[in-house]
Amino acid sequence: MLLLDQLTRYSGSWPAESTTTSDFLTFVSSHDDAFQRSCLIGHVTGSAFIVDPTMAMTLLVHHRKLDKWLQPGGHCDPGETALTAAVREALEETGVSATALSPVQLFDIDIHAIPARADVPAHLHYDARFILVAEPGITAVSHESHAVEWVSLEEALRRNPEESIARMIAKARALSATEALFAAPS
Repeated sequence: MLLLDQLTRYSGSWPAESTTTSDFLTFVSSHDDAFQRSCLIGHVTGSAFIVDPTMAMTLLVHHRKLDKWLQPGGHCDPGETALTAAVREALEETGVSATALSPVQLFDIDIHAIPARADVPAHLHYDARFILVAEPGITAVSHESHAVEWVSLEEALRRNPEESIARMIAKARALSATEALFAAPS
C-alpha cells in the first residue's frame, strides 16, 4: 500500500514523531477500510499545506464548522489516495490548482479527535499532509469556509498557533533552506 510505504519513509525522516507515526501505521495496517468514512473509529484524511514558490506564504481556509484557520483538506473519496484527496480538497476549498512537489512524499502527519455530531460518533482523523505549490492569486471560498487567504508563514501561526500548524511551518522553513526541493512547478 502506497501510504504504508510513505509512512515508513516518513518515520525515518522525522524520528521525533515516532509515536504518532507508529499509531498511524498500526491503524492503516489493521483496517482494510481505513480510507472510508464508514470506518467509524477513524479514517485517513488528506490535507494540503499550500505554499507559494518562494516559501514566504501559505494558503489557509477559515473552516466554517471548526471556526479556525487551517490548511485545506478532507475525507478520501472512494478509490482515492490521501494525496489525491489533498489535491482535490485544495481545489474544492480554495479554487486554487496546486502541484505536489516531486518526489511526492508525506510532509506531515497528524492524528486528531473529531467530536460527535448528530449522526456521526466521535472519531479520529489520521491526516496525511502533503506540501503543494501554487502561485498566489484569486481564490474561491467554498461552502465549508468563511474565508480563504494567502498569508505569510508568520501570520499563519498568529491565526492558528496550534502545535500542528507550528510543526508544518517549521518543516516548510527547514525544507525551503534546501532550495532544490522548492523549484517552481513547470
